[in-house]
Amino acid sequence: MAEPPPPPLPYAVYQYGSHELQRVGVWDVDSVDSERQRYWIIYIHGGAWRDPRITHRTFEPSIARIRDDAFASTHVAAFASVDYRLSPHPDFPQDPAATPPDRYRGARHPDHLDDIYSAVRYLQNKFGFGDKYILVGHSAGATMAYQMIMTDKDTGLRRNNQLDGFSDFVFPTALCGVEGIYDFHGLNDRVNGDYAGFLTSAFGDPAGWDKAAPMKCGGTYPASDQLWVLAHSPEDELVDMPETEGMAQRLLKDSGNERQILLIKDLKGKHDDVWQNNDSVARVVSQTLRYIVEVS
Repeated sequence: MAEPPPPPLPYAVYQYGSHELQRVGVWDVDSVDSERQRYWIIYIHGGAWRDPRITHRTFEPSIARIRDDAFASTHVAAFASVDYRLSPHPDFPQDPAATPPDRYRGARHPDHLDDIYSAVRYLQNKFGFGDKYILVGHSAGATMAYQMIMTDKDTGLRRNNQLDGFSDFVFPTALCGVEGIYDFHGLNDRVNGDYAGFLTSAFGDPAGWDKAAPMKCGGTYPASDQLWVLAHSPEDELVDMPETEGMAQRLLKDSGNERQILLIKDLKGKHDDVWQNNDSVARVVSQTLRYIVEVS
């Protein structure tokens, strides 16, 4: 007889800012086992920095699959998924004169990234998990996950483990980029300029794209105890494998530490199938948990 599905998780939404999209969903795991290493799984959705149809609740199918994995489920303390301010989308126009500021989608880098920092710090302060979390991003969410550990001052991001206004921020035990966008010019060139619209909407003048691109930014990715995971599906029709392979090479060049990088190149499905219709995100989370619990 098949095992019954686990009971639904308690779910709540918290606002970490005044904009309607500055919110984070939390699914609490009810467990009294305090002896295990247990981690929060915090997810950043994609959507090209601008798609209002993709929200924090798109993590729910992956949560269900992670809970079906016996090993992973015993090492998860809670799940969270972050919404953030979005850039304008031509298919979903808004009139800036008629739209309240707390509903207007007019973000531009580093607004999206500032929101990720703010959301994670909000959760850390409220729930006190420190560095016991794994940050998982899909597509543009993976971009932001790796932007968080850049050391280039020009990006306005981390420098010497400190951030202006974020000095109390604690970085994760592991970062997972799934189907990530890491080289804006490179990817856009390989699709004959078709991505210039959303990249310009999010990052402005193409002359400044490399400063924000995780693969091309200045500074370094320093060696540390943090695990860096890069995962990709060969069937992805929107983002190609050179993005993941090139980012792995950049991380290895900067850190010189192969053991710090976990490269997964055999996920299944097209770009959005990875989070919509199969267990790819769950697999990435499970492999990451196994690595930090059993290997490192």
